[in-house]
Amino acid sequence: MSVLVVSIRVSSIAIAFSLLGTRAVHAQAAAAAKAKHPVVCAKGVRVYTDKAQVPVPHDTVTIPPADGPIRITSPDEAEAAELALRGRAGSAGANAVLVIDEVSGDADAQRVRRTATGLFVPADSVRALQACK
Repeated sequence: MSVLVVSIRVSSIAIAFSLLGTRAVHAQAAAAAKAKHPVVCAKGVRVYTDKAQVPVPHDTVTIPPADGPIRITSPDEAEAAELALRGRAGSAGANAVLVIDEVSGDADAQRVRRTATGLFVPADSVRALQACK
């Protein structure tokens, strides 16, 4: 066999393994990206403001980030921001959100830093899905 033929065969085998490896990596990434829990509409996501309120057992769920910083200057904007948060959490399979607010500043100019943790509470899953019907 000539060196050229052997070189082509070795290259073909290397390319085949490379393609198979890439396909396996993509399949694993797609499986990891799938939500562990069913998607819930925004109305089905319950909001807790204290960790002691959260039922046990529960799983944490990563909430997709907002498109950018959220600035709230009115009660209507606050309501819309909460609904958007609940929608993002529900899209990841959360049926609850633990929201903790850290307030700084004085009465004239308050700044609120909010942290939100997505939760899946198995005992609350039927209520969440019913709220979406």
